[in-house]
Amino acid sequence: MKVELLPSSVPPTEAQFLVSFLVNDTVAIDAGPLGLLSDLRKQGRVRHVFLTHEHIDHVATLPIFLENVYEPGPDCVELLGRADVLDFIHDDIFNGRVWPDFFALSTGEDRFVSGTPLVPHEPVTRAGLTVTPLPVSHCVDTLGFLVDDGRSAVAFPSDTGPTDVLWDRLALAPRLDAVFLEVSFPNGHADLAAATGHHCPATFAAETAKLRRDVRWIVVHRKARFAAEIARELVALGLPNVELVKPGVPYEF
Repeated sequence: MKVELLPSSVPPTEAQFLVSFLVNDTVAIDAGPLGLLSDLRKQGRVRHVFLTHEHIDHVATLPIFLENVYEPGPDCVELLGRADVLDFIHDDIFNGRVWPDFFALSTGEDRFVSGTPLVPHEPVTRAGLTVTPLPVSHCVDTLGFLVDDGRSAVAFPSDTGPTDVLWDRLALAPRLDAVFLEVSFPNGHADLAAATGHHCPATFAAETAKLRRDVRWIVVHRKARFAAEIARELVALGLPNVELVKPGVPYEF
């Protein structure tokens, strides 16, 4: 399985402002910077976009992406997410004011987009990947995803604070190679992290202890202004198998 966190800065740096992962080049998890890829052929290979939740850093360029990859005909990009998130995308973004209503325009044999509601714990299969949506603990209802290609498996908890359902399910997975887990704030802002449903290094360490298996822990979602401080605090913890994500660098599992 190939996984890439798309860069959200120009030129690409470790600073992360938006969220979108590419899996095997054909599936995206979230669409933060997806529509800003300069390689339009790379955008065009993405046929399925799984949405974790509706926060702007996870959906920011979705309208631009759909416009970039549109071709006349019945084949179109599929959006997959909670029913209420798909409703939000339609009502608050593709509403004819913020952006043209691509859903209303997707009729007959000419389609911009289709939507598929996801139900927590019920896996779906797309592009050779089994994707299981799992609830996490954020300030809005949010899904994380376990992605399995039959040989390797990777978890994307998305934005979350301390949770248990996710780790209980991952403990039962037949294989698990890596977890892309967020750390948004330094320990000095632990109260803010808790209030907004995010992690600081201390809660990150506590969460890794809940999963009693040997995996790569890849740290994502460091708020740019705190990125260096978070890195120092993580190093001080001396946790095994922990690394900082490198945006734009493909990971192979």
